[in-house]
Amino acid sequence: MKNLFIVVFLLSFSLAFSQTKTDTFFVDGVCGMCKERIENSCIKVKGIKSVKWNIDSRMLSIIYNEKKINLPDIHKFVASIGHDTKIEKAPEEIYNSLEMCCKYRDPQVVKDHQ
Repeated sequence: MKNLFIVVFLLSFSLAFSQTKTDTFFVDGVCGMCKERIENSCIKVKGIKSVKWNIDSRMLSIIYNEKKINLPDIHKFVASIGHDTKIEKAPEEIYNSLEMCCKYRDPQVVKDHQ
């Protein structure tokens, strides 16, 4: 019984001091390739635990460890792979390297995906 108490105490102590945070924010993109790029790239970043990008709403739901990465750095990372957020814009050279179907700044491409 004493050991069980210790285990429960340690588990709740570690959970209380865990710096896991959940955030949702806009990430521009239009297709399945965008979804794969965003999710597969973000999940490889140290501190990011879970990533889900919704094509229709263009909202990224992310669970991360605040001790390892912060939200502004996540926005910068997303921009570095070619996708705009409300805070960070992807550099032109990276955006221009995206596949044609991923050119979310082009109104015709966006229209074609609706």
